[in-house]
Amino acid sequence: MQTTLTQEEPFEGKTSTELAVGCFTIGTFFFILFLTLQDTSFVFIINCIFIIMALPLNAIMLGHLLHHFYILPQQRKNIGIKIIILLSNIPIAFLYYSFLNIYKLL
Repeated sequence: MQTTLTQEEPFEGKTSTELAVGCFTIGTFFFILFLTLQDTSFVFIINCIFIIMALPLNAIMLGHLLHHFYILPQQRKNIGIKIIILLSNIPIAFLYYSFLNIYKLL
């Protein structure tokens, strides 16, 4: 008798969503601080440290999601949504960066 292994329970992936929302929240907080404070050097240094810590964490989570995307073909739609949520911080960060460059020109 041959049995097949199927994973019928949905892939949770709550950690990836929490990481994406957390990074978005912290990044938005630093963006608002940068716009409102007059001396932004301290905010810039703290933000750089945050980016140095957030990039590897997000890369590890992306690798984890891609691994599960590959090994759980029946859960690809759900995992794909988690990947999109995680990667959505990239255009948001680019938008913040663009706003800061425009703000400096004014």
